[in-house]
Amino acid sequence: MTKIKYLDSLMEQAVKDGVFPGCNYCLIENGNKHFNTFGFKAVIPEKEVNDIDTIYDMASLSKVIATVTSVLILMEQGKLRLYDNVKEILPDFQNPKVTVFDLVTHTAGLKPAIAYAEYLDKPKEAIAKAIYDAPPMAEVGERIIYTDLGFIILGWIVEKISGMPIDEFTKKYIFEPLEMYHTGYNPSPDLYKIIAPTEVRKDRICDGVVRGKVHDEKAYLLGGACGHAGLFSCVKDVAHFMEMVLNDGVYKGKRILSHATIDLMFTELASQKENEMSVITEKRSVGWTIKGSYPQSGCLASPKTIMHTGFTGTHLFIDRENQVAFCVLSNRVHPTRENNKIIGWRGRIGNYVISHFGKGCKDEV
Repeated sequence: MTKIKYLDSLMEQAVKDGVFPGCNYCLIENGNKHFNTFGFKAVIPEKEVNDIDTIYDMASLSKVIATVTSVLILMEQGKLRLYDNVKEILPDFQNPKVTVFDLVTHTAGLKPAIAYAEYLDKPKEAIAKAIYDAPPMAEVGERIIYTDLGFIILGWIVEKISGMPIDEFTKKYIFEPLEMYHTGYNPSPDLYKIIAPTEVRKDRICDGVVRGKVHDEKAYLLGGACGHAGLFSCVKDVAHFMEMVLNDGVYKGKRILSHATIDLMFTELASQKENEMSVITEKRSVGWTIKGSYPQSGCLASPKTIMHTGFTGTHLFIDRENQVAFCVLSNRVHPTRENNKIIGWRGRIGNYVISHFGKGCKDEV
């Protein structure tokens, strides 16, 4: 059995084991791209066989593919610094000490979220005020607290500085240059049939299967296009993004990001241990997780690895040293978010990918 066929067998087994109803993957190794599709895109109300063009709700992969990249582009345009003060850009934001750096590294001390149910009947302005006024959980720079609120604010910073809605900015500067033509926010109803559904809900947000609408409640209340979630994409499009990063910011001869910016993406900017006795270390660059302890990319990835996950069942990692990138898109929350089997599975599949396709692996693919 070839290495790729064995990888496919691991994916098929994950479907059988109920890790997710189906998934699509892309592996880039030695400049080669490998794709495959597995299982079902939907199981409720009826089964629908998956295919490679299925569009998935990217969840928090929106943070790194869209928002972080937008911030980096604004930096390259000379319009933003990491150490710019947030309140000087968005005067309604309350904490005068927080910088863009603190937001992208999750060190601003902001709490993870707001209680969305309290804002179902309120306008966006009220939600924005609640986010701006949310009391901190820690002092600025004291520790890493993974937060959606910080990235919602980053999305607003992108919009304020660029003068464009985030969906328009990302389309112009990221998705169109990278030929990611099936990537964006608030997909057209014409695409719903090729979009993988997420959760089955029975509440004021949705009575039935969520499909073609963002799964994240905060993003839903904010109109679907924001800094922390809301992006939809397919595995072929994500491959273009990963290829650009592996190629030092260049895609098909076009420079998307500078060499210096790609270097920054792989540079550790913040880290912490769970406690003084812990061996578990969390490391952050600009929005991305850098390989630390128990990484979602597996234990065998090089220190020059960036990664991120999405709540709906998405994840990707890019190992610059091994020149390997791997992305899995799934809808593990379909039909319920209570399925958490994917957490340990991600690291195991990452170990296989790096050990068999990383630098120095020259045997038959």
